[in-house]
Amino acid sequence: MKVIDTDLLSVQQARILLEQAECSKENLLDIDKETRDDLLKKIKEYYKTNIDQLAKMSFEETSYGKYEDEIKLGKYYLDNLENEINSYPQIFDIVNEKNSKQVALSKGVSLVFIAPYLSTLTSFQAIYFAIRALNPLIIVSDVRCRKTVTKMVCDIKKILKENFYPRGFLDILTYNSNLGEKTLYESEKVSFILENLLSENKREIQNENAQIFKAEIGNNIVFIDKDCDKDKVSYEVINSKAFNNGLLPGVEQSVVVEENAYEEVVEKFKEYGAYFLSKDEHIKLEKFLYDQNYNCRKELIGRSAKELAEIVGIKVDYDTKILVVTKPYVSEKSPYSKEKYNPILSLYIENDWLNACEKCVELILNDKKGQSLSIYSNDSYVIEQFIEKKPVARVLVNAPTGLGSVGIGTNLPISFSLSTKKIEGLDQTSLTPNHFMKFREIGLCDEKDINSFLNKKTIKKDKDLFEKILNSLEKNY
Repeated sequence: MKVIDTDLLSVQQARILLEQAECSKENLLDIDKETRDDLLKKIKEYYKTNIDQLAKMSFEETSYGKYEDEIKLGKYYLDNLENEINSYPQIFDIVNEKNSKQVALSKGVSLVFIAPYLSTLTSFQAIYFAIRALNPLIIVSDVRCRKTVTKMVCDIKKILKENFYPRGFLDILTYNSNLGEKTLYESEKVSFILENLLSENKREIQNENAQIFKAEIGNNIVFIDKDCDKDKVSYEVINSKAFNNGLLPGVEQSVVVEENAYEEVVEKFKEYGAYFLSKDEHIKLEKFLYDQNYNCRKELIGRSAKELAEIVGIKVDYDTKILVVTKPYVSEKSPYSKEKYNPILSLYIENDWLNACEKCVELILNDKKGQSLSIYSNDSYVIEQFIEKKPVARVLVNAPTGLGSVGIGTNLPISFSLSTKKIEGLDQTSLTPNHFMKFREIGLCDEKDINSFLNKKTIKKDKDLFEKILNSLEKNY
């Protein structure tokens, strides 16, 4: 009988991957823009051709979500990718700021952790952004979707090899262990870390040399004002919450309704596929769904509303899309007041928008995962108050937090990794190509140059020289 020390193998492989990625970094800078663009087209074509197979394979591995929804989201992204990405600079592009110029540069070795939901889509986006910025990339997949993600990485590595890209540009940790992962995320060779995760699987990542982007689903809230379009909000919120069985970054977790709108909202919610649980039913569901630490049982994550109801013996209509739990108050001990990984929505009733405002803040602070908030209202003053005072990363107006936060039907970036915190130097909390680049300011010689300041006659201006350098950068890369 063979005894395999997985920790030892994992640490050893992690060190090799880091060394190879570091070695590939210098060679990558010789690759011109035309060659990069050609490779990106091939990567995009690969994903387009294999998206159905990969999404189904991921679902078979994880049993999380709905592969049809991941395919739909992936195809939407592919159709809009060119328009979306063209608004961002490529490496060596000169970016004109108001009072300065900056050059976009490759950030360096990147490390990406893939969660077991939307795994093929988050993997593709990270790989595409890393290749575009010529960042060597190491991927660590959740064990639940490891076969699918490993297949994707190996397939794309073959494309890289056929196009003569250096070894180590893209790879995956195949021996998973906590020590191997720690070796990667604590390495001084790593410049950028993206962690997609279910909060229960959170790692204590620390690395002074790397920028860290922690992407979560979030405890996201919808406020429904008495004067909004009840039909619109009900249709959008229910279908957004039901999408991928509740596993969507930014997905709705709680709804706060103004009392005067409550009855009509309940009627509309039921019309579009909501089932309102009685107190006995939601207590019964909680006992099945959560363990003693209020963590969702892994085998029940991403199940449909109808499946969950059947498991606990609740009879619902065949077309039920979400389950609704009506709660009188926010509780630290209730999992229904927190981030949820199923199509289950908590509903709170308040007398007016001021009390609703306080309830939203209470929910946001309850588990410190308030990421996105939607307000459905036609009152500009109320909307302004929510935008100004809510401690969230993004506020959506008359749009659902789930589909709206990932860029469907809104002006936000199309992105499948969302954070609550900005990375230093970057404004966006949705993952974009800019996260894989660093921006270096370029100081140009001004008409009022240093010699003038020092009261010395200027003999030669450097302005033409700088312009020549900038033109050369843009031309060569």
